[in-house]
Amino acid sequence: MPNYLPKAEPFYFAGNRTGCLLIHGFTGTPYEMRELGARLAAQGYTVLGPALAGHATRIQDLLPTRWHDWYDSVTRAYDQLREHCDPIFVMGLSLGGVLALHLAAHRPVAGVVAVSAPFTLSNPLL
Repeated sequence: MPNYLPKAEPFYFAGNRTGCLLIHGFTGTPYEMRELGARLAAQGYTVLGPALAGHATRIQDLLPTRWHDWYDSVTRAYDQLREHCDPIFVMGLSLGGVLALHLAAHRPVAGVVAVSAPFTLSNPLL
């Protein structure tokens, strides 16, 4: 298990069979989604907030990671949530929103909330 920064750990709140997968943004941690997760859990939903690969530890851990590593973190979390829930709603912030949309294009989800997700890049080098 990675050595997470204080308060940056992934979270899981058990609830009913409706799941909510909450995905944080680039250089963020699950902490930025925790309050939303707690509110959803208070309504009875099962909520999972994973840490994306390379995030929530040391900046050096982020350097070798790429989008497919972050997406792999999302699909593993989705599979974990799927063991207990059907339907699953995916919610992401910034990069998490892009990953949520990508997940929805490849896995069955009941709905997607993409908050501040970028949809174009103006730099041709990116």
